[in-house]
Amino acid sequence: MQEGRIARLVDLIGNWTSHLFLIVVAITAYEVVMRYFFNAPTIWVHELAVALAATCFVVGGPVVHQRQQHITISVIYDRMGPAAQRWSRAVSSVLALIFCVLLTYAAWQQARLALLSGETSGTALNWPIPAYLKTLFLIAAAVLTVQSAVHLVRDVRRLRGRTAT
Repeated sequence: MQEGRIARLVDLIGNWTSHLFLIVVAITAYEVVMRYFFNAPTIWVHELAVALAATCFVVGGPVVHQRQQHITISVIYDRMGPAAQRWSRAVSSVLALIFCVLLTYAAWQQARLALLSGETSGTALNWPIPAYLKTLFLIAAAVLTVQSAVHLVRDVRRLRGRTAT
């Protein structure tokens, strides 16, 4: 898959997923009205709101990595020359790729166990939210790994002078 296709797919999923926060707000407002105005609290709102918000946070990782909008401390980086900056980006990409591969492996272990055991929340509803979130985290970690590999290829090409900085 080309870098542009991955970026578009991650953006599409990120934009779609961001709307889940509106659902979290709506169902939380519903819970407040039901609880305090009608004295009829729900048993499902809290669990669903947490699952939807967690979905947004998990999907947010690949979105931020794809856009390269993560928090950086660039005091040293900004003082480097262009060649040193290219090397720094390449080393960072190697380290990110190693981290993402290990993260994906760990996520695979957790998701596999959760799915095989049919892990559930243990609440009154007992939804399979832990298994869902662990599987989603595995997918997000795999996407991060692919993105990191694409970033590494780009950074190596920059080191060789094949693309602009």
